[in-house]
Amino acid sequence: MRVGYSILKEIKEKDFTPCASDYGLTQIEFENFILFLENKGYVERVLRVSDRFSLHPTRLTEKAIKLLEDNKQYIDTYPERTGLKAWVQIEKELYSNGAEEE
Repeated sequence: MRVGYSILKEIKEKDFTPCASDYGLTQIEFENFILFLENKGYVERVLRVSDRFSLHPTRLTEKAIKLLEDNKQYIDTYPERTGLKAWVQIEKELYSNGAEEE
């Protein structure tokens, strides 16, 4: 949830354009997550050209704005850009089943 919250928050506030390395994701994981957000109706106007994409023209839908409002408890611990990877890692460790450790 933290990755989605953060991406939507940053698209809304336009302080910076989020990228895969901000969250410790591979580029393909990040692109798939953006596609997921788009398919679920949280974002629109993701610019795609050939095999590249840009979030600069992307807008949030009402559904995304509601999600941000419903999860405003995250704002209390929300870090600067350099701390995002550690911030989302907390949730990964909390809900992990340890499959990657084997």
